[in-house]
Amino acid sequence: MIAEATDLLLSHLVLFVLVLTRLSTLLMAMPAIGVGVPKRVRALLAISLTFLVLPTLASVIPASDLPQIQNMIELGVAIAREALVGMLIGTVVQLLVTGIQLAGELVSSTGGMQLGDAVDPTTRSSMPTLARLIGLLVTTIFILVGGHRYMLEALMDSFRGMAPGQVVLHEGMLELVVLELSLGMNAGIRLGAPVVTALLMANLVTGFISRTLPGLNVLAIGLNINAIALLAVMAMSIGSAGWIFSAELNSALERIVEIW
Repeated sequence: MIAEATDLLLSHLVLFVLVLTRLSTLLMAMPAIGVGVPKRVRALLAISLTFLVLPTLASVIPASDLPQIQNMIELGVAIAREALVGMLIGTVVQLLVTGIQLAGELVSSTGGMQLGDAVDPTTRSSMPTLARLIGLLVTTIFILVGGHRYMLEALMDSFRGMAPGQVVLHEGMLELVVLELSLGMNAGIRLGAPVVTALLMANLVTGFISRTLPGLNVLAIGLNINAIALLAVMAMSIGSAGWIFSAELNSALERIVEIW
């Protein structure tokens, strides 16, 4: 009896570690939580959610499917695989946010506003302020539409499809990351296309003015026209970032669930 009780305790302890690993890496990669939230708060949140999820998983997963860890090497491999699954779910959504920020990069470079850079806490690199603004906008929309709940639901679906300790990595996961990277960039280009078109038209108008009035300071006038066109068109089209992000987020979460 003592030996059986000890084996049961150890098996659930391993289950706790594996569930905590998958959940922790998801929180690390999740927008609005992975960056800006103190590490202690994230750790407490991960442990609390693990305690909430673990009884359900322990009752659903039969004893024969519980991970049988024989040594520390097998435990390390199992933890690494669990971390990859949690990171996959969070990275897919984060790639979408980063891709939409490409619109700010395109608009800033086309409109000559490269000097207005700010440090992005997600990538730890310099980024135009407009791109940072778009990133904050879509992150806010992510919280408002309940994206964090959808991601946790996708995590629970991953536990049903791949029980803790039974993770199998396949090429479909890598294909999903590449697909979301391309779709995120596509969404960013779609968002920035109206502004870039308006800036190109403004440059064309500036060229006509320079041909008509050769003595005019075209450089100063061109910068002012570009700034006015950028602000006007961006103010009218930035609301479409929410629609584009919401549609792409729903599609991304559906593709995540199909993997399991």
